[in-house]
Amino acid sequence: MKHKVKVKVPVEKRGFLGIRKTVMETRIIEVDGKTYKKLKKDWEKRPYSIEEMMFYDDIIYDE
Repeated sequence: MKHKVKVKVPVEKRGFLGIRKTVMETRIIEVDGKTYKKLKKDWEKRPYSIEEMMFYDDIIYDE
């Protein structure tokens, strides 16, 4: 079974005066079931982002 997943991919672009820079673009790719399960498992084990930590801190210490 195929699954569609949003992934950030590094892409080189030309900026001002033709200077190349690497930017992250979001793209949708199709992966098989085995790869999808691995990506989902890795996503659950990732550390919290700064925004999530601040959000949880506000919820817990809402005094």
